[in-house]
Amino acid sequence: MDERLLPLFLSLRDRLCLLIGGGDETTRKGEALLSAGARLRILAARLEDPLAAAVNAGRAEWLEGAFEPAMLDGVWLVVSAAPDEALNARLHAASLERRIWLNVVDQPRFCTVIWPAVVERSPVTVAITTGGRAPALAGYIRRRITAVLPERLGLLAERLALWRREVPGGLAARGAFWKRLLDGGLAERFLEGDEAGAERMVREALRGSHEVR
Repeated sequence: MDERLLPLFLSLRDRLCLLIGGGDETTRKGEALLSAGARLRILAARLEDPLAAAVNAGRAEWLEGAFEPAMLDGVWLVVSAAPDEALNARLHAASLERRIWLNVVDQPRFCTVIWPAVVERSPVTVAITTGGRAPALAGYIRRRITAVLPERLGLLAERLALWRREVPGGLAARGAFWKRLLDGGLAERFLEGDEAGAERMVREALRGSHEVR
């Protein structure tokens, strides 16, 4: 893919995705889709957990045999981990015709969406892509980011969400207010475990903003 990509995050809760292939890569992709709340239609010769468990729980349906375009009915996203280039070419044509996004593992020429390397500090997610040109490099960058990104970053995001609820609506919309706090040491205090000190910083900033008004 030579064009510049637009980075987006997809909401797939309760949306049907078609997963094709078998083996560890299919399982990893299926786990990620299930964790995002997607429903799965899986075309594979055999299934292992957690995909088999998802079928038993009613979160996925298992199909066998050859791909048919009708399998795309109701589907939002297709992910293929199958190495068969002829199959993936058919998937590409059928997906384009139906305006369905397609990711094909290790075959970027068939992709209309790229699956990134991901670092999770939920609800914070960092996604890295090289546009399919150098997946190993994306993995290397992910490992480097994972090594330096604080484990408590997700907790900080959750706490900021709670603090935002206590801020008057007009002030909460002012990015400069939160930028001053975060750049002024709030993030470091919280991430180092000084939650009480971080709380004081927010309260003092709020009092100061009310006094100015």
